[in-house]
Amino acid sequence: MLSIIQQIAERKILQAMETGSLPDLSHWKNKPLPADDLRHVPADLRMAYRLLKNAGYVPEEVAIQKEITQLEQLLTTCIDEKEKVRQLKRIGCLKTKLECRMGRSIELGEDGPYYGKVVERLSTPSKG
Repeated sequence: MLSIIQQIAERKILQAMETGSLPDLSHWKNKPLPADDLRHVPADLRMAYRLLKNAGYVPEEVAIQKEITQLEQLLTTCIDEKEKVRQLKRIGCLKTKLECRMGRSIELGEDGPYYGKVVERLSTPSKG
């Protein structure tokens, strides 16, 4: 038994075949399909992930990581100490949220590899 999405897809394919509006896909003949970047996603969720991806949506983890990267880049040019502290707190919150979503620690403490890099990037010359 076909799912509702499969039934809709089959119906659309048949309609396109009848009207002759199918695109020419002969350039794909005897060539492998592009690598599937959703290999890690369970098979029953892949179609939903593809639909979301094609509609422009990304997983929340990706959006959070992108925001963290943007904030870190902004911190390199920031000279206001209060603003740096505020953005560091925001990054900390986002990293904690990301940890919870991923179910693992991303080592943010002073012993972690990330701490030294952040301190190095954020240090500002002392006023003298």
